[in-house]
Amino acid sequence: MAESLSGVQLSTTYRGAAILSYLGEQVPLIYCLETEPQQGEEEQKVEQRLLYPLECFLFGEDPCVGLEKLQQYNSSSSAQQCGRVFKEGETVYSCRDCAIDPTCVLCIECFQKSVHKSHRYKMHASAGGGFCDCGDLEAWKSGPCCSQHDPGTSVTMETVQFIFSYRC
Repeated sequence: MAESLSGVQLSTTYRGAAILSYLGEQVPLIYCLETEPQQGEEEQKVEQRLLYPLECFLFGEDPCVGLEKLQQYNSSSSAQQCGRVFKEGETVYSCRDCAIDPTCVLCIECFQKSVHKSHRYKMHASAGGGFCDCGDLEAWKSGPCCSQHDPGTSVTMETVQFIFSYRC
C-alpha cells in the first residue's frame, strides 16, 4: 500500500512540477516586455497557451465537455445546495433539533423556507467566511433542504450556465 501511495504522491508532484515548468516557459513568451502587444493579441495568447491547457488539466478532458457534464450533474443531482457565503455580522440560523453540530447554519432566505422555522433554533451573527449548509445532506438529521433547494426543482447555478454559454 505504501508503495502505491508514494507512487501517487510522486505522480502528483511530477504533474505539479510539469505545470510550473510549462507556465515558466509560456508566461515570458506572452508577457514579453520588449515589444508592445497588438490589441487583443496578449489576451488570445493567455487564453490559448495558459487558460485552456489549465482547464484541460483540471477537467481531465476538453473543458467544454467537462462543463457540459458538470451542468448535467448539477441539474440532476439529488439535492441542490445554497452555499451562500456569509459576510461578517450577517444573521445565520442553526436548528437545535436537526443540525449535526452548531456549525451547521442556514442563511435567512433558506431558514424562512425550511421546516426548521418551526423548530428550536438559534440566531447569531456570522464571523464571516462561512456558508449556508442548505442542501448539505451531511449537515442535517432531517430537513436538509428548504423549498427553494429541494430536490427536483429546476434551480441551476447561474455561474455554470454563464461559463457554459460563454465558453462553448
